[in-house]
Amino acid sequence: MRQQSQPDLRSPHFKNMPTEQKSKAVQDLEKQARESKGLIVTSFKALKTVEFNEMRAKLRPHQGEYRVVKNSLTRIALKNAGMAALADMLDGPTAIVVERGDAIAATKAVFEFAKTHENLKINGGIFEGKVLTGKELKAIASLPAREVLLAQLLGTLQAPMVNLVSVLQAPMRDLVGVLDQISKKAPETK
Repeated sequence: MRQQSQPDLRSPHFKNMPTEQKSKAVQDLEKQARESKGLIVTSFKALKTVEFNEMRAKLRPHQGEYRVVKNSLTRIALKNAGMAALADMLDGPTAIVVERGDAIAATKAVFEFAKTHENLKINGGIFEGKVLTGKELKAIASLPAREVLLAQLLGTLQAPMVNLVSVLQAPMRDLVGVLDQISKKAPETK
């Protein structure tokens, strides 16, 4: 019986073969991309570990995650998740923000962080299934918070009703005012 020779793992042909670890990383990224409410692709240069941890802490309350990714694996994961257009934004040292909670609040947190850290550049992202540029994401980040928008809407809806109640109460209020003035002018009787 002839013994089969083992392949030379140092060969350049095996260097590009997927490993179990790389396959798992692609599957994890693909799953996160599919389940997220939004993704933001950022480029960074010379950010320190302390700054990465600061960014992660800002995103945590909004159920966001900031992770450094390998571009080649992320491209594969994004293409598998149907987000191939986002894969074009991967350039240089890259990290992604995975938004699972309030996507607008997480986007605001990213832009707030970017104001004080010039080494962080927002390339673009996906928000509600639409690929957006960094400028479009900045416009979304400049919107008021959800609670503020709801309060403004409620105020707008309530204004006509408050005005109607005020108009309906005016004749009665005026009548009470007139009667009060008459009672003050009338001579007191004993």
